Amino acid sequence: MRTILLSFKSDIYQHLQTGEKIFEHRSVFPDEPIKAYLYISKPVMAIGGVLELSNKTAIAEWKDTYKDDPEVVRRIDKYLSQHKYAMQINSFQDTNMISLQKIRSIFPSFVVPRMYYFIDDSPLLKYLESELHPKCQLITHDFSKIDRNDICVEWK
Repeated sequence: MRTILLSFKSDIYQHLQTGEKIFEHRSVFPDEPIKAYLYISKPVMAIGGVLELSNKTAIAEWKDTYKDDPEVVRRIDKYLSQHKYAMQINSFQDTNMISLQKIRSIFPSFVVPRMYYFIDDSPLLKYLESELHPKCQLITHDFSKIDRNDICVEWK
């Protein structure tokens, strides 16, 4: 399993914390299962939380699956304007936060990910593994039954 640092908007991060968000959508994603440490953008500006992702799916494939549901097809089309792929969020662990300021004090060349980048075998990964600690129960998702309302959700 590869490891990445993945960027999230703070309002979307909240949907991970509640367990509502079960898919992550991006225009580019690795093909293999991923462990992702999360950088949360303004106003949080910190690293916190860990996702495990798998089963990369082309969002366009869902159009055929849900072709008889115009509302879902509309949402899929909207997502396709910015994203090509979805990955299942198998688990989410909320953790303490490490501020951008703290990260940059230890790693002066740290770059905030625009989307994501790999951190396998890096000093940053070793640091995150030692400094991030679970805050609550691990959230896991079972994908044996996916509801139409789980596809291309319009977050408010």
